[in-house]
Amino acid sequence: MSDFRTGPVGKPTEADKRTPVMRNRIHRVALLLCLLGAFRNAAAVTADEIVAKNVEARGGAAALASLNSLRRSGRFVLPGQNLLVTLSEVKERPGRFRQEATYQGLTQIQAWDGEKGWQIQPFEGRKEPSMMSEDDAKPFRLAADLDGAFVNSKAKGHTLEYLGTEDVDGTLAHKLRVRLKWGGDVTVWIDPDTWMVIRDLQTLTVRGAEQEIETDYGDYEKAGGVFVPMSEERGPRNSPPASRGKSIYEKAEANVAVAADAFAFPAKAAAPVGAGR
Repeated sequence: MSDFRTGPVGKPTEADKRTPVMRNRIHRVALLLCLLGAFRNAAAVTADEIVAKNVEARGGAAALASLNSLRRSGRFVLPGQNLLVTLSEVKERPGRFRQEATYQGLTQIQAWDGEKGWQIQPFEGRKEPSMMSEDDAKPFRLAADLDGAFVNSKAKGHTLEYLGTEDVDGTLAHKLRVRLKWGGDVTVWIDPDTWMVIRDLQTLTVRGAEQEIETDYGDYEKAGGVFVPMSEERGPRNSPPASRGKSIYEKAEANVAVAADAFAFPAKAAAPVGAGR
């Protein structure tokens, strides 16, 4: 008769022959090896290395640097609603942004001219251009960065840190946090296989209240030798998918000619021209 855990009855196993002192030593060694492995894994990558891998995966530093402007056009979708909202946005170095959203003949414009933000909000009954508050302009100031705030963050005055890995819908992604020089921060999750950004979380203070906006990125395509996301699903942090809006871009154009006044606050309201066309 035998027991599968100990072997034949009456015959001591190798584990039985170990004294308590020996067993304690073995346990301590095993623990140290586990801790050493964890330390090596944590120390195996740095924030700068992750950023470098992302830049390389997107097309390389030279291609990214040569991307002087980017226009994307498509549509905005809300789950469960049959709305046709067309989108057009353009970014231009060294940090300008304009987005237009058109619905039933009315066009909303939100822009950052490199120093300040302005908007036209016809859906709220305001058809004349108006300046944004500094707080309201923060998301557009961040969106104006063609490279992403985490690229060359130190030169931009931001602070970058690596927060380890975290699960994002089944992907153990690298997590970076950028503390923005103008206040607030953006947390970025990067896929360790593709090295693309798959999610970010913007934490900004707007009119005294903290706002957390989460965006999932996907469907990357090349424009001018650089991979850019063609879908962005956005909503408050931890909000259900049914409450999130999705921007689906059908076209991305690199190094497009942009009108000189496309980002400037208009002297008077003018007809929208398609994000600087």
